[in-house]
Amino acid sequence: MRKLAVLGLATVAVATSAWAIEPGNWETNSRLDDIQLPPGMPPQAGEMIRGMMGGEGMTAQNCVTQEDLDNSPERIFDETNGECRYSEFEMSAGEIHAVAQCQSEQGTMDMTMDGTYTASTYDMTMSMRGDMGMGPMTMTFDVTGRRLGDCG
Repeated sequence: MRKLAVLGLATVAVATSAWAIEPGNWETNSRLDDIQLPPGMPPQAGEMIRGMMGGEGMTAQNCVTQEDLDNSPERIFDETNGECRYSEFEMSAGEIHAVAQCQSEQGTMDMTMDGTYTASTYDMTMSMRGDMGMGPMTMTFDVTGRRLGDCG
């Protein structure tokens, strides 16, 4: 799965709750915490995937406008080239829960996000399970975000 899809999905969690999240420039950091490889894969493959996923983590910035906050999550998924779709999304009382299905040229993944948020930060765990062409695998990410200020 492409890095953009992972970061784009994390950004979606920020941008879909107009009543709680402040518009502005947001920074997202996504760090691969754990990976369970398909049976028979050599352990070195996990290190290779960690390297492809940014090793110590991937950081991205995204301007979240009031218009973004006022629209549905599907509109923000345009950043992932339409690879992922929500089947569940809840963001209220400081808690986030979402389930999405992602389809790319490499294969399919089911993703679950659970965590907490404030108007200017969020912290969640994102679990991805599926087959990206190598067999069944699971990846778990620690995802944090913070509002840096106004867009501009």
